[in-house]
Amino acid sequence: MKLSHGCSQLYRIRVKMIEHGTYELELTGKILTLRAYDAWNYHTALRWGKETKEIVNSIKSHPWSCLCDLTKWELATPDVHQYVIGLNLWLDANNLRYLAIVYNISLQQSVLEKSHRAFTNVEVRYFTNLDEGKTWLKDVSTPANSNFNKAGNS
Repeated sequence: MKLSHGCSQLYRIRVKMIEHGTYELELTGKILTLRAYDAWNYHTALRWGKETKEIVNSIKSHPWSCLCDLTKWELATPDVHQYVIGLNLWLDANNLRYLAIVYNISLQQSVLEKSHRAFTNVEVRYFTNLDEGKTWLKDVSTPANSNFNKAGNS
């Protein structure tokens, strides 16, 4: 849009923000896996949250678990953190019971611990080894785990 002001001309241009960073979501049984890559901006976080909610809506009638593989993630812009806290509140209210976070730098754990304070019904564990995180989720998500069954029968 071209605006005139005296002898000069002002151009107003709309710029669509481009997502930065990528992710993969995979649902296997009652375990949702997030694989995050690169540094995220707010637009990537919004899309991830929307897609996560769509998946969770199909499984939220029973307790479920989440594995977050952040070994190739480079954190996010500051505006993402408040959004993640809101999403965590929603996940907490929609039957997430166990969350395994796999990270490779301690700063990731420090940043994430702040947003995980929103959880009241979720047990969160941090791992530096992907196989250990998977094993823990498998152990706590089995039908033999009484806490998982009780949550599903309430």
